[in-house]
Amino acid sequence: MGSTNNRILGYDFARGLAIVGMIFVNFKTVMVAEESSLLYNIVDLLSGKASALFVVLAGIGMTLMHDGAKRKNSIELVRKVKTDLRKRAAFLFVIGLSYYFIWPADILHYYGLYISIGVLFLSLNRKWLVSTSLLLIVAYSVLFPVLNYEKGWDWTIMEYTEFFTLPGFFRSLFINGFHPVIPWLAFLLTGIWVGRINFIDLKVRKKVLFISLSIYVLFKALSMVTVSVLSALSPSEATDIEYAFGTSPMPPLFFYMVTASSLAVFIISLSIYIAEKYSNTLVIKQMVSAGQLALSNYFFHVIIGMLGIQLFFGKLEHAFSIEFTVAYASVFSVVLIVFSHYWRRRFKRGPLEFLMRKITG
Repeated sequence: MGSTNNRILGYDFARGLAIVGMIFVNFKTVMVAEESSLLYNIVDLLSGKASALFVVLAGIGMTLMHDGAKRKNSIELVRKVKTDLRKRAAFLFVIGLSYYFIWPADILHYYGLYISIGVLFLSLNRKWLVSTSLLLIVAYSVLFPVLNYEKGWDWTIMEYTEFFTLPGFFRSLFINGFHPVIPWLAFLLTGIWVGRINFIDLKVRKKVLFISLSIYVLFKALSMVTVSVLSALSPSEATDIEYAFGTSPMPPLFFYMVTASSLAVFIISLSIYIAEKYSNTLVIKQMVSAGQLALSNYFFHVIIGMLGIQLFFGKLEHAFSIEFTVAYASVFSVVLIVFSHYWRRRFKRGPLEFLMRKITG
């Protein structure tokens, strides 16, 4: 198998990991009644990391489409790619909102916004992509004290109560929702940048692995030290300090954005290596298939995974133990991965991927 194919398989493998990670995090967020346990904290480590990886991979996919068209020296083809991306972005936005009442923390409608805006950055050089990403992250963190992040939220039920008002809708999308465009667009721009890296070169791959892991470890350590020192100085404000300088995805401040971005790049780099080295093993093939059906699998984990539990038990939100939820997430993930593999043996695209192509061209 050629290097190019292995490289693409690596991206699909990483996308499969992202889907599985989001299944565990989202099931935990919705289903678990008791939050104080070691197992809960272990799963919680994935919060905001799997979804960030998902968005970074979207940026990579955009770059591959755009650069593939550019290599054919056709202005019309490049324009068509951008038009297709905008159509797909609109499709994702609508699909994501279609099941809002089942899953308010949906990422697909945000995903559509990231892509529609990201099209404007596809021709930007790598330095400007990095600069823009950092600007979004730093600006959001600096301006955070005046953003009124809690406006529109009812934290007792984790619900954005003003979502169905015009100001609340746009505030949720761009400023203080589950995955606001500012600063989450930085993840997509990171992906557009990563998509231009020559991972076929082993030296480049090792360099990216080392640098991304080093950045993650450095800023994770800085976050932990900062939280520890400031909390010791002001114990009464420990919770606020944890939010401001920790790596929780809500609010998405500096340390979270930097650690999640660098970890995503590290996982993608490692996935390319794993997919290349073990491409003929069944487990890798199955995970690659799960990544290739990422859109369908994300949709299924809500419509089948969550709604199925609701219909079977007559309850869903905060009604189960962490042990049951993890066991259910594990079984559901395995079933979804196996289903993806058998589906891909018969069909080129997943159900929702096929529908998206059919509607958007």
